[in-house]
Amino acid sequence: MHFASLLDALPQQVWKADAQGRLLWMNARLAEALNRPALPLPLAGCLHEDDRAAFTAAWAAAQQTGRFEMEYRLGHTWVRAQAQRLPDSPLWLGTHIDVAAQRAAELRLNEADAVWKLALESSGDGVWDWHVQAGVEYFSDRYLRLYGFEPGDVEATPEAFDARTHPDDLAQMARDREDHFAGRTPVYRNEHRVQAKDGTWKWVLSRGMVITRDTDGRPLRMVGTHTDITDRKRQEALVWQQARVDTLTGLPNRRSLRERIERALAQRSLRGGELAVMFVDLDHFKEVNDSLGHDAGDALLIQVAQRLQGCVPGGGVVARMGGDEFTVLLTAADAGIEAQRVGHELLQTLSEAFEVAGERVYVSASVGVSLSPRDGLEIEALFKHADLALYEAKGAGRNRMSLFTPALHEAAQRRARLATELREALRLAQFSLVYQPMLSLRDPAAPPRKAEALLRWRHPQLGDVSPVQFIPIAEATGLIVDIGDWVFREAAARAQAWRAAGQTGFQISINKSPVQFLGERSHRVQPDWARHLRDMGLNGDALAVEITEGLLLERDEAVASRLRALRAAGLSISLDDFGTGYSSLSYLQHHEIDTVKIDRSFVAGLADGGKALALCRAIVTMAHELGMEVVAEGVETEAQMLALRAMGCDWGQGWWFGKGVSAAEFEERWFGAPAADSVAAATR
Repeated sequence: MHFASLLDALPQQVWKADAQGRLLWMNARLAEALNRPALPLPLAGCLHEDDRAAFTAAWAAAQQTGRFEMEYRLGHTWVRAQAQRLPDSPLWLGTHIDVAAQRAAELRLNEADAVWKLALESSGDGVWDWHVQAGVEYFSDRYLRLYGFEPGDVEATPEAFDARTHPDDLAQMARDREDHFAGRTPVYRNEHRVQAKDGTWKWVLSRGMVITRDTDGRPLRMVGTHTDITDRKRQEALVWQQARVDTLTGLPNRRSLRERIERALAQRSLRGGELAVMFVDLDHFKEVNDSLGHDAGDALLIQVAQRLQGCVPGGGVVARMGGDEFTVLLTAADAGIEAQRVGHELLQTLSEAFEVAGERVYVSASVGVSLSPRDGLEIEALFKHADLALYEAKGAGRNRMSLFTPALHEAAQRRARLATELREALRLAQFSLVYQPMLSLRDPAAPPRKAEALLRWRHPQLGDVSPVQFIPIAEATGLIVDIGDWVFREAAARAQAWRAAGQTGFQISINKSPVQFLGERSHRVQPDWARHLRDMGLNGDALAVEITEGLLLERDEAVASRLRALRAAGLSISLDDFGTGYSSLSYLQHHEIDTVKIDRSFVAGLADGGKALALCRAIVTMAHELGMEVVAEGVETEAQMLALRAMGCDWGQGWWFGKGVSAAEFEERWFGAPAADSVAAATR
């Protein structure tokens, strides 16, 4: 009796039952909960009807083990039942513990889970719920269908989709997980590729957070989402490609090249070795582009890119900088030696014929090379020095390679100095003209009726500066426009003076740079040569304007209009350096040319006969058929003069007849007496 009172005092419900599950005894707390029923009483009959079948099955199973445990509703209250068979007896002693509060909390948690999972899925994301220690992961239907699966197709384990992750992304995914598990990041975030059911790869953004940990801080449960970012990644890849890949050739562009050189420089500083930057610039590309059209020019650039790639060894990079400019990057222990080998190979392959627009065309290339560490440790220095070497290669005749040397840097500094001082040369009256005679080959002994005005610059410190040095600078800076106008006015005054002194019909030729024609297309006010001649009262035939073939190949209407205006004013038009490599002579049909000048390179080979003789004869014949006169430049021997005279060439110019001299010397040599004040008199 004392023992029964003790059990009545316990907070738990205590009961005793037989093997059939009938209550034989209960303490006061259970009796009160069941409204003091009569005993014996089947325990199953006291349970919620939805729990009775499960109880019957569990009680039957407990007869084999001797232990019973189950949660069920006793009336309307959730309890946890625990019972054990008494030793050497068919009877059972059990307890009930009230778990209603715990059950309510779990229900609220489950409802909250359902709410936030629904919220996550409503955004279009797939939800995953990973019970880390148990190795179980639950995937929402939307998550599975994101990859083309249906519920039940995939095991509920984290390995199921880790195995479908792209191998290249696994390491970073593991690092990001560990950073979050260790508390180094507040949330887990990772972008990776997952293989869908159909074999395609999907880019996903995976985000998640550990929501429960054990007492040691280890993650127990982690919940997150997968967002399909395949379209975004595809767009990013397209933007990246457009920013770093040349759309025409598919080569890396300038930006991409800079990134690669910067990486190569960083690696070189750690590992040693050399790095070579090679600037490759096509020769005569503009002529192909202008004569055959831009589509043909693009086709040529694509073929050039392919040939360059064929010359560069593995690990090297070919990039297009823009226009017809390419760059090759070589990284090797002996990049300097490799650059010379690659350079000679690409010069050879680019000099071979290209098939473009149904025609065979030829170009060549000039190459400038700088090396690191010898020529610089930074990208800007390497670019600058490769560009100086390229300038040297072009100046030396093109179709060749030049390596940077300190002497090239000194030459660049000299050019920069000349460019600065050239701006003051005109104002300080440092320019002058010399005159080289052109003699009639029909009567070489007769006084000249023509001369070419040649510009000279006497620098106060440097002395005489060669036109080969300062004319390109004047063209590059645009100063050639003002300088050219000064040359025109001086030559016009000289022609007027000589004509007034009795040299009737004397004509002076002046060179007009293509840059001057380009300048005349701009908005700045340009000198009106025709009006100036009218104001002087001088006939236009007193002057001839010499132009180059390259100007005519542009097929520019503004240029054509300017040439027509000059010719309408009476000036003659001469085509200088005729025959220097252009494949099309169609421009002769579009412009009225009075004179062609055979380039000195052809005249120099006349003594040997052969091709030079045949070319000169062909030029003379063609020009005469088109109603043009012919001047041969660079005549230096009597044999050359006689050969030109024999083929019918009209005029000769060169040291055989006389070099360029001052106006006073020219007058004394050819007119018999100096007339130093003739220009001043003519201009008063």
